[in-house]
Amino acid sequence: SKPWKNTLIVTRSIVFFLLFFLLLTPYIQKNKKIVYPPEIILLVDNSQSITVDNSFNEISTKIKSLTDKYSKNYIWHNYSFSNVITNKLLFTFDGKATNLYDALQLAINKSLENDNIRAIILVSDGINTQKQDPRFLFNKFKNPIYTIGLGDTTTQTDLQVSKIQCNEKIPIGSNFPIEIILNAKKAKGKTSKLQIFIDDELWYSENINITHDNYSKILTIQAKAEKEGIHKIKVTWQQISEEKNIKNNNLSKSIEVVKQKYKIGILACATHPDIGAINRALSSVLLNEVQLIRPGIDPIANDLDVLIIYQLNSACINTSKIEELKQSTIPIWLFIGTQTQLPLATSIVPWIGNLINSSYIESQVKVNEQFPLFQIANEELHFFEQAPPIITLYPRNRTSIKFPTIFYQKIGTATTTNPVMFFYQSINKNIAVFNGEGIWRWRIESLRNNNNNFDTWVIKVINYLLTTTKEGFKIIVESVYQSVDPINIYAELINPSGELINTPEIQIIINSNQGYSNKYLFSRSGNGYSLQLGQLPPGVYNYSATVLSPDFPFTAKGFFIVEKIDVELQDLTANHDLLKEIANASGGKFLYFSELDSLEKILKSQTMSQKYYTIEKITSSVIGSWIYLVIITLLLGFEWFIRKYMGGY
Repeated sequence: SKPWKNTLIVTRSIVFFLLFFLLLTPYIQKNKKIVYPPEIILLVDNSQSITVDNSFNEISTKIKSLTDKYSKNYIWHNYSFSNVITNKLLFTFDGKATNLYDALQLAINKSLENDNIRAIILVSDGINTQKQDPRFLFNKFKNPIYTIGLGDTTTQTDLQVSKIQCNEKIPIGSNFPIEIILNAKKAKGKTSKLQIFIDDELWYSENINITHDNYSKILTIQAKAEKEGIHKIKVTWQQISEEKNIKNNNLSKSIEVVKQKYKIGILACATHPDIGAINRALSSVLLNEVQLIRPGIDPIANDLDVLIIYQLNSACINTSKIEELKQSTIPIWLFIGTQTQLPLATSIVPWIGNLINSSYIESQVKVNEQFPLFQIANEELHFFEQAPPIITLYPRNRTSIKFPTIFYQKIGTATTTNPVMFFYQSINKNIAVFNGEGIWRWRIESLRNNNNNFDTWVIKVINYLLTTTKEGFKIIVESVYQSVDPINIYAELINPSGELINTPEIQIIINSNQGYSNKYLFSRSGNGYSLQLGQLPPGVYNYSATVLSPDFPFTAKGFFIVEKIDVELQDLTANHDLLKEIANASGGKFLYFSELDSLEKILKSQTMSQKYYTIEKITSSVIGSWIYLVIITLLLGFEWFIRKYMGGY
C-alpha cells in the first residue's frame, strides 16, 4: 500500500543519509570533568639522632597508620631524608647526617610543579647537621608546612669536641696552627682532661675547667710539620659523670705534609676589592706563597706556579710579555671586568673575542651541576646561586661554548647559556676565565654565613690549574673526604694537539688500608671522564689509573683519605624552635609527635580535603560510535521485515 511504500522510502533515505554522513568522518566534542583528590608531601627524618626519642619505635607504626587511613582521601608523596633523600618511607634511622635544606627544597620544587599539593608534613627532630640553613627558603614557601617534633629537647650533661680546624696540606718544615673548638653543656664546675694525639702519640694535654653550664672554648696550639706523608690528629676529651653521649668526646682529622709550597702571583692591572678577596682566600692555605705583582714595579717571576691576571690592559703588560706568557707553561686565571681590554685578553683565549662590543650588566650565576673538572658540594652550589649579583659581560653575539663551564649567567629568573666562568685548555697549560667583577661581595656573604665556600672555590680552581701534567693525563680528586660525602673522581686526557679527548677507556684500581679493593672504568662526561663512587668507609685509599690505549701509555697514581665523622651524634638535643619557625613562616602549625591525632583534624578540614578538578575537552570520531551502527542495523532490519511481511520479496 502507498503508506507503507512512503514509510520504506523514508527509512531507506535515513539509512543513506547516515551512511553518507559517516563517510564524512565527522567529530564531536564534549567536556569531561576529571576530579583529583588533594595531594600531600610527607618528609620523614631517617637520621641516627631520631633514635634518642624514647618513642622512636612507634614512629613507623603511627606514620604508616596515618597514610593508610587517608590513602583514599589524599595522594601521598612520601620521602625519607638524612644525608640522602629517597622517594619512599624508610624507618631504619641510620642516616649519617641530616639535610633539612635539601628536603624542604625538594618539597618546594614539587609543590611549584603541582597545583594540587595542599600541604607539606615534616616529621623531624629539627637537628640540621648540614651547613645550609633552611631559613633561606622561608620566602619560597607556597604551601603550609605542618612540622611534627621528634626527639628530646632536654639539655643533657655533655662534653663535645666540635671541630678541628687546620690546613689539609702543609709544607714540610712549617709551623701550623691547630684550632680546636670545645663545647660543654650542664657541666659547670667540672674538670676534664683534653688530650691531642698525632699518629697515636700523645702530643699535648691540658685540664679544662668548665666555668659555666653553656661553656665554649677555642684552643689554638702550634705544631710543626716534620715528616712528609699522611698524619692523623686525634682529640679526646675525657668523659665526666652524668654524661650519656660520649661519641662526641673524640674527633679526628687527617693532614698531608708535602715537600713544596706553591708560588701564586696576582698581577693587579686594576685597583679593586676583588684582589683583596682572592688574596685572602689563597693566603688562608699555608701551602700557598702569594705574591702581589704591581704593574711597572714588580717583575713577573718565571718560577710562578699559577699567575692570576686581574683585568688585563695595555697599561699593565705589553704585547711582547703576553706572547712570552702564552709560550710559558704557567697556568693562568684571567679575570675580565670593566677595565679589561678585550682584544688583549683574546690573544690568550680566542673565544673572548665574542665579548668585544658587548655590554656590562648585573647578574647572578647558575652553577653547572654537571661540571666535570672538580666536585661541587650541594652547600657550595646553593651558596653561589644565592650569592649577591656581580657585573658581567652580556655577549652581543651569542655563541655556544664547548669548554668546561662552571658558572652560567643568570639574569633575574632567566638562566642563559652565557658563560661566567669556564676553563680553556691550551697546548701547554690550563687557563681559567672569569667574566665578571664584584666577587668581593661573595666573600663577605660567605663570612656573614659563617662558611668558607668562597675560599674553597678559589682553592679548588687553583688546585685544578696546578694539576697540569706535561704528559697529558691527570686524575682530579680531593685529598680528604668525609664519610658522609659522595666521592667523585675526574680524569682528563690531552692529545698531542692540546685537545681534551675521551675516546680511549680509562681504568682505575682503588685499594684501602682496610682491605677495600675494586676496579672501575670511568664514564665519559663532556670532553673528559668521571667516576661516581658514592660513599666509602673511612680509611686511606690508594689508586692507580691507566689509559687503555697503546697510543696513550699513561698511568697516574695517588691517594685520598675518607675521614669518619659522626655529625649526627655531635649534638642530640632536638631543635623544635627551628621546626616552629618553619611552620610559622609557611602558615602551617607545629605539633609534638604525641599530638599526631590533632593532625587528623587538619586533614579532615574542608580547606585541606577539597578536591581539585579539571575540565577536559574530548574530541572523538562519530564513526567509532556503536549507536549509529545500531540505528542503521535497526532501520535496515525494519525495511526487510516490512517488505517480507507485505510480500515484497
